[in-house]
Amino acid sequence: MMNIETKYGSLLDICAPSYYKAGQLESCIVQQKTTIHTAYGDLVPQYHYDDVRHKHIPSVIFYPDGTLKNIALDQITKIKTPLGIFPAELLLFHPNGTLKKLFPLNGKLSAYWSEEMESELTRPLKFNFAFGAFIKKIISLTFYNDSKLKSLTLFPGETVTLTTALGTFVVKTGFSLYPDGTLKSIEPAKPSKIKTPIGEVRAFDPLSIGIHADTNSLEFTENHQLKKLKTLNQIDVFNANGDKIDTFSPLKKRSELDDDIYFSVPLSLEFKDGCLHIEHQLKHSYKLANHTFAISA
Repeated sequence: MMNIETKYGSLLDICAPSYYKAGQLESCIVQQKTTIHTAYGDLVPQYHYDDVRHKHIPSVIFYPDGTLKNIALDQITKIKTPLGIFPAELLLFHPNGTLKKLFPLNGKLSAYWSEEMESELTRPLKFNFAFGAFIKKIISLTFYNDSKLKSLTLFPGETVTLTTALGTFVVKTGFSLYPDGTLKSIEPAKPSKIKTPIGEVRAFDPLSIGIHADTNSLEFTENHQLKKLKTLNQIDVFNANGDKIDTFSPLKKRSELDDDIYFSVPLSLEFKDGCLHIEHQLKHSYKLANHTFAISA
């Protein structure tokens, strides 16, 4: 039996250790009940790996200086955060020791354990923000290194209604925040009308897969103005003389799984420094003062 001492206490009966080049412990699996002492309470790393749901991952991972980086918890554990107390099965930490990510559940999806089965174990959690209050199932919470919320990722199939400076949106996947707590980005669940410097555009990204909400297709500036969006609209560009000089339409992309299925790849629009930047294979830029635009479905 191999035990290792850490700044958080002893790790008992470990296996599969990995080390940094300088010799410090990087990660290991714990094979019996072990309690480590952290700023977030006494935690028990995962030591059960004998069912179809648990991922076969290291029980603990450390930074080179010995600070805890990740811990997979053996049982769902209540963790105190600035937002309240939440259940957790996996925790990630910043190098300064503050919480980076909290996952209420961390089941391994497979032929033997489905997303539906994981959803049955997931309980809705309550949140109250200035831009919206809701009770929903989530995948994770992400925090800045000063413990302020950075993003919230919803469980697949969940949506919330959020109020922004540009209107109210039904949101899927989740949202991200600036350090001051204002909305940075959201993922519209359906095509949503937005007033932009070039006219009314329907914001929507049909290719959003919702892995996490750290970045989303509809993005705001820190002073609540529109910064970026994706759209399936067609955009015609006219010069100062009224001549049409460019047309941008969503591209068609063939499915990698079925040659008969095509997907629409949305245009990416960014408003910055008095210009419209359109990403359509290549990036094209137009000064708003020197051009007009026509938007169609």
